[in-house]
Amino acid sequence: MKKITLILLAGLICFYSLAFLSTVLAFEKQQLSSVPLVNDFTLGPGKIEVLMEPGTTVTKNLMITNRLGKTTHFRVELENFVGSELGDTASVLIGAQKSPYALRDYLHPEIEEFSLEHGERMVLPVDIVIPPNMAPGGLYGSVLISTAPDELPGKDTGEQAEGQIQVVGRVGCLFFIRVKGEVNEKGSLLSFDTVKSKHFYQKTPIAFSIFYSNQGNVHLNPYGIITIKNILGREVGSVNVDAYFAMPQSKRYREVQWEKGLSLGLYTASLALNRGYSNIIDNAKVTFFVFPLKTVAIIAFCVLLLVALIWFLATRFEFKRKS
Repeated sequence: MKKITLILLAGLICFYSLAFLSTVLAFEKQQLSSVPLVNDFTLGPGKIEVLMEPGTTVTKNLMITNRLGKTTHFRVELENFVGSELGDTASVLIGAQKSPYALRDYLHPEIEEFSLEHGERMVLPVDIVIPPNMAPGGLYGSVLISTAPDELPGKDTGEQAEGQIQVVGRVGCLFFIRVKGEVNEKGSLLSFDTVKSKHFYQKTPIAFSIFYSNQGNVHLNPYGIITIKNILGREVGSVNVDAYFAMPQSKRYREVQWEKGLSLGLYTASLALNRGYSNIIDNAKVTFFVFPLKTVAIIAFCVLLLVALIWFLATRFEFKRKS
């Protein structure tokens, strides 16, 4: 009986040890081949979107690859981010500062520090844990990976190392979490124009500006198309407005360029922008004039040359007729 008890006890110890090790070693290091030396490191993906129920957990993997040419120590940091009130930037990192959409406290990376040799890739699991009482809406946070600075000479003796600069690189993955339930989706197009309201161009590209406002409590992904027509109403081309994110209670400025060459004339650009929900479309137009100086100069020169030739022939003919 005593022997059986010992065997069962040993089995339980082995079981819990394996369970503990599997939890601790959930991350994975992979040795890649033919990794170039480009003095940087990569993090992917750059953006993660998840729709979640309150009281659930989802795990997403980040992949960090060392291309620095040396063994490097990395740190994992967490920050909240929000949108911009002016629309001049897509997102603003605010560290641990609270907001109605703060996700930082619900992000749990497997480890907070690790080292990679050149050519190694870390597969880092990040748990997203949403509390049971979380209200429906958007939550936003970032997992940042930074290089830990090397130890400077003189650190152990308390002396300041002079003439040396420590460069710390940092990249991040943005997490967009939408908690299921009744949310407030509300956005609209504020303005559509050419960049800096420039309506006279000598040549392409033509740069268009789109100003969008999100007044809801979840991020939106507006998208659309710009159609360009000439003065006769004939379509001469179009350019897609790829989907982009606009944070809740913020504005988002976007520029789109039309690259194709246009000839002399008056043109109208029409924007059809899907708000990113309920298939609602906002429409706007802007007109601009293309006056290619080189082309006009060549045409003017040819016209003047033709006029001069006609005048020369006419005067010569008139002179001979009088003679």
